Amino acid sequence: MRYKVNDPENNGKNFEDIKRHSDVDWCSWKREQKSKNETKLVAIIGLLVFIVIALVITLILRISILNKNDYEDMCQTEKCINTAARLMESINTSVNPCNDFYKYACDGWISQHPIPQSQTSWDQLSHLRERLFENLRIILEEDDLESDLRPMKLARALYRTCMDTATIENLGLEPIFQILKMVQLPEKPIFNESIEFDIATISGTVQRHLGLNIFINFYISEDIRNTSRNRMMMEQVSPGFSERYLLDSGRFSSEINEYKRYIKAMVELAGINDNSTEFANELVDFSTSIAKIMATPEERRSSTHLLHDVTVDELQQLTDLHAVKWNWTSYIQSVFKGTNVTIDSSKDRVIVMDLLYLQNLPQLLASTHPTTVARFVWWNIYATIAPLTLQKFRDLGFQFAQKVFGLKEKTPRWKTCTGNVNSMFGMALTHLYVQKHFNEQAKEKALEMLLDIRAAFDEMVSELEWMDTDTRAKAHKKLNAMKPFVGFPEWIMDAKKLNDYYKEADVVEGKLFKTFLSLTNVGINKTLNSLREKPDKNRWISAGTTVNAFYSAILNSVTFPAGILHPPFYENGLESLNYGAMGAIMGHELTHGFDDQGRRYDEDGNLRQWWSDETLQHYHKKVECIIKQYSNYHLPELNNNFTVNGINTQSENIADNGGLREAYRAYQISKARNPNSQSLPGLYNYTQDQLFFLGFAQVWCGNYTYGALKSKLVEGAHAPNHFRVIGTLSNNIEFAKAWNCPVGSPMNPPNKCILW
Repeated sequence: MRYKVNDPENNGKNFEDIKRHSDVDWCSWKREQKSKNETKLVAIIGLLVFIVIALVITLILRISILNKNDYEDMCQTEKCINTAARLMESINTSVNPCNDFYKYACDGWISQHPIPQSQTSWDQLSHLRERLFENLRIILEEDDLESDLRPMKLARALYRTCMDTATIENLGLEPIFQILKMVQLPEKPIFNESIEFDIATISGTVQRHLGLNIFINFYISEDIRNTSRNRMMMEQVSPGFSERYLLDSGRFSSEINEYKRYIKAMVELAGINDNSTEFANELVDFSTSIAKIMATPEERRSSTHLLHDVTVDELQQLTDLHAVKWNWTSYIQSVFKGTNVTIDSSKDRVIVMDLLYLQNLPQLLASTHPTTVARFVWWNIYATIAPLTLQKFRDLGFQFAQKVFGLKEKTPRWKTCTGNVNSMFGMALTHLYVQKHFNEQAKEKALEMLLDIRAAFDEMVSELEWMDTDTRAKAHKKLNAMKPFVGFPEWIMDAKKLNDYYKEADVVEGKLFKTFLSLTNVGINKTLNSLREKPDKNRWISAGTTVNAFYSAILNSVTFPAGILHPPFYENGLESLNYGAMGAIMGHELTHGFDDQGRRYDEDGNLRQWWSDETLQHYHKKVECIIKQYSNYHLPELNNNFTVNGINTQSENIADNGGLREAYRAYQISKARNPNSQSLPGLYNYTQDQLFFLGFAQVWCGNYTYGALKSKLVEGAHAPNHFRVIGTLSNNIEFAKAWNCPVGSPMNPPNKCILW
């Protein structure tokens, strides 16, 4: 698709031919003709030649002027040149964009960006995270300056300690034994028949010291019915291996067998050789039993899956109906041991997300041999701590990932350590990162884009025919109450506030495990003590050094960290591309406030029914269309009829579809404000609307190993990238117009699923 007004090469060639032939004729006539008539004829011919040459020169000048105007209309900045090169590398013009726009937009990128050996997937998000980690690595490997803040010095000390594998190896298994002793379990999982085992107390102790959820996922968060206060929250938790895999042993027999081999090899390193196979089988069987009492993801997202707000004593009564095998007071007291919080079981309340699971759990524990339960707890601790110690444990983890997910090389140590430091000292790293790799202008422009998208969404809500007046007014209210967080929290640039944020943190240089326990304790202590505190409704839920974006239902906030505000998502040179890429992601997060889950929360983040029954009926009908659409996408290369789970991916699919429409309308708002637009070098034939949709598609170009793709299909909240693109665009009327896709073509079906 090359845009041609005139072809300079052809025009030049014709001009040279005319010049060459005219020169020859002119000379020959001048030499050979001497008569007056012949002289007149020569004069006439000469005049004609002159006129022809003059016309050609005029044409060339016009073309030259036109190309000059074209040049002036073309963006020649470094950002635009890089963006143009990236797009041209990605596009496969041999594919009809109306047949499969993902292949059209991404085939080139996919063929030229194979999955790195140490990854199981590779897409634009992965690529940007890689660049982020490389930048953080440089920061972490720099020498400390006297002027550096204490948190930054701690971050570098943690990085150095993490990289010191020789010292880690010298400690051997001692860190594992230390933790097992702390929770009163033996070093090896050899338990006698008469073992006395208070499972609730030990599970609570493990939660307190390691933040490790065994049997129960326990945390502190806002009361979802009154977000002005905090509550204890409880829900089910995975047994340590995918419950989807465990419950479908036919399709996932190879993955389950590899997990058994991993357990066997791991416990043999702990000195268990004779019965390691029996141990592995026992653990997998018990894990499967836990998976059977869990609510499925489909059940949990249903509006019929009720929450229960009860006191600790009331929870005990509810679970004792089945079997007295779990003391909730013992569990919670173990969790809060050493904090500023004293629990009164008759007054303190817990919000239970999965009551049926909590009722079935004591029954399962009562019917299971105590040694099996003890071994399960032992394994969860051991499997968590061991990879932090000897390399041979990490090697076994790599071999497992190699077989199940197609990993080919181990993750470089620097990358693992950078990730660990970022998780512990993310705000400190953000302090330096944004000074080196982010600017205030980019932040302001991103916020302007976000406000455009919110204004566009506001207009779209006003135009909805299926929403009644009262519900529409509440939707406007919720949308306009959303808190926008862009780039990084301003407070991190205040030295005193950043130092205070990390005042309890410490790093024991050269002792990674001791540091890990210390930092974990600080974090858990802070969270548990917040039970009696008023929630901070203006808090950021991530550091700026994050390549992702977020919507929080209980905070009713959207967050776009500095880490993602880079090409190809942002700063692409043209607003059409920026709105198509980052704008669609911003719209995606805003729409999460109105997806099948987010719509249940009001403008203050409280779980409350604010929809009329009639409007909800229309809403569910439109959502059902999206569920059916995505459920029909399948991946024949995986065999066994693997299809997208339309129910479990509906939130993300709703957000993708609504987000793109909002971003397109916001782009029209932006164009009205700044009507002048430029083209990209080498892509002059593309309209701005076409570039907008290319901007959306190209951020999802990616590759997956079969194992990673299978896991994404079975467990992921998102559809695979291919279907995120074609599913969203095939529902978009403006896309079909921009690319002239005929009705009935794959990318322009006559029936479209449109919600927001």
